[in-house]
Amino acid sequence: MTSTEGLAYAALFVLAISLLLTNHLILATVAIVPYVLASFKYSFPQQKKAQRNR
Repeated sequence: MTSTEGLAYAALFVLAISLLLTNHLILATVAIVPYVLASFKYSFPQQKKAQRNR
């Protein structure tokens, strides 16, 4: 994860929490959905092609 991605995830998290605290539930849901979808990127290991050394 790059620093830009980390900053984006942190911003989405802060936005979602602040919207929940101000009772904007629909907007909070809109902010949470991309946060959850982005977290799936790092949930599963990436498969790399096997390399052969000859």
